[in-house]
Amino acid sequence: MNPSVVPEDRREAYYHERAREAGPRYAGFDLLSIQIALDLLYTYDIFHQLTGRYMADYGLSKSTVNILMLLRHGPAEGMQLHDLGELLLVSRANITGLIDHLEEQGYVTRVVDTQDRRARYARITKKAETLMDEFIPVHYRNVRSLLQDLTRGEKEMLLALLERTRVSLTAHAGDLRSSVCRVSND
Repeated sequence: MNPSVVPEDRREAYYHERAREAGPRYAGFDLLSIQIALDLLYTYDIFHQLTGRYMADYGLSKSTVNILMLLRHGPAEGMQLHDLGELLLVSRANITGLIDHLEEQGYVTRVVDTQDRRARYARITKKAETLMDEFIPVHYRNVRSLLQDLTRGEKEMLLALLERTRVSLTAHAGDLRSSVCRVSND
């Protein structure tokens, strides 16, 4: 990657060093688990920053791209706002606000369900379809470029490891404990 495009980032080394130094003082510390957690966050942040740059050139954010992709390749009648919110890969922030923004830009129209007047659908407009037809190939080329140093086998291995990680995360979500530890000033 061109060093002039991405400035030196000290976070990875900094956090790994802090974990190695401070972590052993705490019960339950496992260096590899902490490094994985840090690296997942760090890798996502780098990917988020790099893709966000070219998305902004199109006036898009990850949330708006996610919604427009769902609508572009979803049912012709559109999708209920509730369903869109459940399917978002990025922040599930105020779906109504996101749809409002897309509607203001002329990318989405809201439709009331004729069977259930309480249900609201979002439908992609021709303007947004044109934008997505231009943007999607750029996005796919950029993602391929960002990951070009991984072999096919490495990509497949990473996918399998990420899937196993998600399975472990969801399987043990119920094990999480929150306890308040009060420090005495005696």
